[in-house]
Amino acid sequence: MINEYGNGNGTVAPGTKMSRNEFIEFVIVEKTSSAALAAMTFGDSNDATSMLQGVFSFDRATLDSVLSGASLSEFLPGTIIVVKGSSLGAQELGYNPFDNNADAWKIELVAGQGAKDHVGTLINGNITIGNAGDVVWISTSNPPSRNTDTSGFVHAIGHDNNPGLIANNVAAAFGAENILRSTATSGVSIANMGGTTESLVATTTSTMGTTNGGDNSLWLDGVRASAIPEPGRALLLAAGLLLGLTRRYRVNATSES
Repeated sequence: MINEYGNGNGTVAPGTKMSRNEFIEFVIVEKTSSAALAAMTFGDSNDATSMLQGVFSFDRATLDSVLSGASLSEFLPGTIIVVKGSSLGAQELGYNPFDNNADAWKIELVAGQGAKDHVGTLINGNITIGNAGDVVWISTSNPPSRNTDTSGFVHAIGHDNNPGLIANNVAAAFGAENILRSTATSGVSIANMGGTTESLVATTTSTMGTTNGGDNSLWLDGVRASAIPEPGRALLLAAGLLLGLTRRYRVNATSES
């Protein structure tokens, strides 16, 4: 699912087809292989939310290298995948959900590298978030057959104070709460503050790559806790217990001296 996206100044970096300082943040909600992710497409709409504008796909080789480094065959529920413009920093591929560190649950892919413009030319625009409106989506269609095809959407969120065809289709399929009836000027992010049921807000405080606070953080923390296999969870608990005992020993030793 899509958890957040950020609107930048609309300048597209050469060869990337995505605005330099914009991003889309996805959350994995069930175990998902690199092949399954690479078979999907994602993109946005025009600012009238009346047609699809650009189509991207994940680079499977990059995802395979991430999973190999983590000694996993699939991405775990609670994983955050960011696709970002080139001005928002280098790719971050150090995925290790067993590290008991929130940052280890995410990867950040740069447009043109770990996420690429789809080779199909049916829909061949740029991903540039619009001020007046935009819909960000992910789909099983590879690519969608035409610029109004929403039949393969598995999730989408957006903003528009005067929704067009794509925004209305998303509201009908996923719920009216998936479209924020608002504009979003440059520097604004549209963030989900809920869980699987959206609670969208427009905010100037970006939480790219992290949970969004409130109910969103509580939901994702719970998803991650249940995603760790039992042996790994036991190791994390043991590490926490050892840390507590070590601190207690140091306190006692200090007081006795």
